[in-house]
Amino acid sequence: MEFNFVATTYRNSRHELEHELKALLKDFEPIVFFPLKLNSVSYGKLNGDPIRASEILWNLAYSDPWKVRRTLRFVPLEINCDVDAIELKKMAKEIAEKIPAGSSYKIEAELRFSDLNRNELIKIIAEEIQRKVNLEKPEYIVEVQIINKSCGMALLKENMIFKSLEAKLAGSNFP
Repeated sequence: MEFNFVATTYRNSRHELEHELKALLKDFEPIVFFPLKLNSVSYGKLNGDPIRASEILWNLAYSDPWKVRRTLRFVPLEINCDVDAIELKKMAKEIAEKIPAGSSYKIEAELRFSDLNRNELIKIIAEEIQRKVNLEKPEYIVEVQIINKSCGMALLKENMIFKSLEAKLAGSNFP
C-alpha cells in the first residue's frame, strides 16, 4: 500500500486530526486516509509533495499556533515498498545515493502492527548506506515508517518533520 505521510495526534483524536489535515492542506487534495486500528495515528496519501505539506504545517503553527491544534507530528515519506528484506535493501540503496559523501545520518524507525524487529530493520538498512553515522546531530535522517506489511521511507533533514510543539514554541514570544 502506498502512503506518503504518517501523522500523530492526541489519544482518541484521529478523526479530528484527519479533518484538520484536510482543512489545512487543501492544496494537496485529494487526501486519502487509510484505516488503522490506532486512535492517535493516521496515515495516507496526499496529492503533491509531502515535504512541502510539512513545511506548510510548520509555517502555520509558527505564525498562528491556534490553527494547528490536533496535528502533533507529520512525517513526510518519499518511497514505498513491501516489508521484505530485498525490497528494503533496494529502497535503502536509493536513499543512500541521495546522501552526499562525507555527510552523516541516522535511521529513525517506527513499526506498527509488524512482526519485524526494529534492530533487524535498522541493520538491513544501515548495511546499504556507506556514510558516517551520527546519532546526536546527523545531517540527514533516514525515516522509516512500517505499518502492517508496508514500508514508507524518506531522506529528511530534522526540520522537514513537522513537530507541533517545536513550531509553536519557536513562534511564541516566550523568552
